[in-house]
Order: sequence, then structure tokens, then C-alpha cells
Amino acid sequence: MLAVVEETLYKDLSVSLQQIAEKVKAGERITEQEGLVLFEEGSLAFLGSLANGVREKLHGNNVYFNRNFHIEPTNVCVFSCNFCAYSKLYAHREEGWELGLEDMLNIVKKYDGQPVTEVHIVGGVHPKMNLYFFADLLKAIKAHRADLHIKAFTAVELDYMFRKAKISVAEG
Repeated sequence: MLAVVEETLYKDLSVSLQQIAEKVKAGERITEQEGLVLFEEGSLAFLGSLANGVREKLHGNNVYFNRNFHIEPTNVCVFSCNFCAYSKLYAHREEGWELGLEDMLNIVKKYDGQPVTEVHIVGGVHPKMNLYFFADLLKAIKAHRADLHIKAFTAVELDYMFRKAKISVAEG
């Protein structure tokens, strides 16, 4: 069955996509330009098939999970993104919440002794919670639980922090 699906996905590919697919299947690294070709020309099903092939080659049928917990420092935000269901504009911040460093570190401490592997930090873009505030938070978390992987901040949050700090993405 899988062979039929793969044959169908690969049947009408451009020469460029065929060459890139062969490179991926051989375990070779693709170039930035080839990645752009995949993005512009590859169907979602084709890309999924390629990715699954790489996954199977690397991990077989093993699946990996992590146990994490979330910290949402605030729901006060300077933006009004359509997809966000819980933010409060800064002008209405009294209707929202803002956690301090100690509040967030106490959330981390609640997981002491539990087999969590990751803390995920994401929330509103609060104008008073700047890059240095969050750097202090990350340092405090690592000082308390060096074993935790920290997954933090959306691209929007980082962009705002870097612009306010007047530094580039590379410097951030």
C-alpha cells in the first residue's frame, strides 16, 4: 500500500523535485535553494512522505515524547492577534494577569521531583516585560532546574523584545 502511495506522489514531479527527493533519500543535506524549491513546488503530501522517510531512517518506528508544563507570564499584550482567545490589551491590563519572576519560579518549583523534561514559556507581549526581565527568568529557571529544556517565546515575542532592546535578532 505504501509503495502505491509513494509511487502516486512521485509520479508527476518536476525534475528539480525528483533530484531533491533522491538527495534526501540518500541522506544528503539539501541546500537553501533546494529547500526553497520544496517550499514553492512540493505538495504537502509529498513533503510529508519525504519527512517520514527521513524519520523512519533515523528512528524506525520509535516515537519520543516529553513531559512539559507551561508558564504564561501574562495575558496583557500590545497586539490584538486574531488567533489569540485570551489576551487583554495593555489599556485594559487590570482585566488580565501579570506574573513576576518569583511567581514563575514558584510554578517551576511545583514540578520539583516530577519527571518533567521541558518548560514552555509563552504569553502576551507585555511592554514592561522586556528582554532583560526574561533573561533573568531563564537564568533563575536554569539555576533551579538545570535539567529542564526551556522552550520559550514566539517569534512575535522575540521580535518585540529585540526591537525594544535595540538589538538585532543575531545579537538576541
